Amino acid sequence: MNQVTPFIPERFHNAAPHYLSGRPAYSPALIRRVAQRAGLDGTQRLLDLGCGPGQLSLAFASWVGSAVAIDPEPAMLEVAAQLGAGIAPNIEYRRGSSYELSPALGTFDLAVIGRAFHWMDRVDTLARLDAILGERGTVALFNTTHLDDPQRPWAAQYRDLLDRYANTDPAREMRRSPNWESHTDVLARSAFAAIERISVIEYRRVSAEQLKARPLSMSSLSRERLGSQLDALLAEIDAIAAAHGEDGWLIERIESTATIAARALA
Repeated sequence: MNQVTPFIPERFHNAAPHYLSGRPAYSPALIRRVAQRAGLDGTQRLLDLGCGPGQLSLAFASWVGSAVAIDPEPAMLEVAAQLGAGIAPNIEYRRGSSYELSPALGTFDLAVIGRAFHWMDRVDTLARLDAILGERGTVALFNTTHLDDPQRPWAAQYRDLLDRYANTDPAREMRRSPNWESHTDVLARSAFAAIERISVIEYRRVSAEQLKARPLSMSSLSRERLGSQLDALLAEIDAIAAAHGEDGWLIERIESTATIAARALA
């Protein structure tokens, strides 16, 4: 069964200012390994779909000849363009969505999607990518996970706190239901059925302010959805940081993951 999250173009409008500080960056080591796995040599064309603030297209900019970064939210594209200004002139930023992918965009060698695939009609998106990726084109889904750490119990407390406030969001409930098909299973039924996964685990310093920016970057924890409850959530984050931090800093264990899918012939 193909379950599709309702498309709301402005879903991340108010999250845009908080996304870069709130969400963990993808590991540079992971970017390098994916670039090598995809055979990038500076001549390829990249598609960053659901690009958000443009972290992935910027990370791959030196590995490709050109890139197109697409997102439905103008506020995200503005952040992305500012991030890439003067650093990556080979990136073109466009407003659009997965529902608008077509051969008119030209042919790409690698399509990257970071923390956004679940917002798309995944079956339709992969079919559209099949039409615009070259014969040996690759799809790479990126994510970061905040791992529990027995030496740092605050990490589980923080995760459970966010879950408690976010779990009543209908879109989140759908993704956590037994009927929700995993990304891997959706890929396995697509043209991109040759699947592998690469992950890098790192310990990183994170500030109390970054921990408070993280829920502000999530649609399930937005002010529009939570109202005054958001203030209670931020106060509880302050309490966790005060109890476990040192000079406003904590250490968290982050796993950066790329699920790489190619056609069987590749």
